[in-house]
Amino acid sequence: MPQQSEKPTLPPEASMAPDMSMFEEEGDEGARVMAISNWAYAAINVGVYSSILYSHLAVPVTAFKATIGTEAVFDEDAGLWVWEKAFDVEGKGTYDIRLTANVQDQNVNWMGYISGEGMVDNFVWFTGTSDMTGEAGYWELYESPESASVWLSNSWEYDKETGNGATTFTVEKEGDNLGSSITYRIDDTMEMDRNIVITNTDLDSEIYVDWSRSDKFGQVKSESHFESDTYFCWDASLQNTSCE
Repeated sequence: MPQQSEKPTLPPEASMAPDMSMFEEEGDEGARVMAISNWAYAAINVGVYSSILYSHLAVPVTAFKATIGTEAVFDEDAGLWVWEKAFDVEGKGTYDIRLTANVQDQNVNWMGYISGEGMVDNFVWFTGTSDMTGEAGYWELYESPESASVWLSNSWEYDKETGNGATTFTVEKEGDNLGSSITYRIDDTMEMDRNIVITNTDLDSEIYVDWSRSDKFGQVKSESHFESDTYFCWDASLQNTSCE
């Protein structure tokens, strides 16, 4: 019988589910802003990745979030730590996640088995590796039970004490966005404490976005779009403003 290993720490939520709600459109007022603002340009580009994570890959992303705060048990027969939880995905139904951690020295191999809705039975929707503290690692998220290929891969590194760090998602799916990436960074020492860098391989361009999570103001830079290497800013109401 396998000897019980030390229980690893779950990776942080931001390793798979960064908070990009700042760029969600809200109603008619949001639509009007979309027509005019610097925020809108940032939102459109962030929205490509937000849509993959929170629409196309909503099941595995929600599954991982559901395990956070759940107590793990050690499966003595398998020699694995296991987190189990039922969860709902809006518009898609109810599922169950069985997240396993196989500890090898100071490394952890993760597997996310998901079942539900009568069509999914123990499908491994994501896999990953991390250190024991959950402060650094790598995820791979698979497209669907019908197309079991990796859509996104990501690597992350976060400081457990401060929560500061970054996750970089890279598109692995064939198509125009193959190889493109988005890096989401948290740095609570900065006034604009959230940052995104988008690298688009199809357009050979980069977009830089910084914003304040609490106060909503921010800035965006894209030389290909604005034909300038300076930042363009928005205020707390998402309206264009001069950059001070």
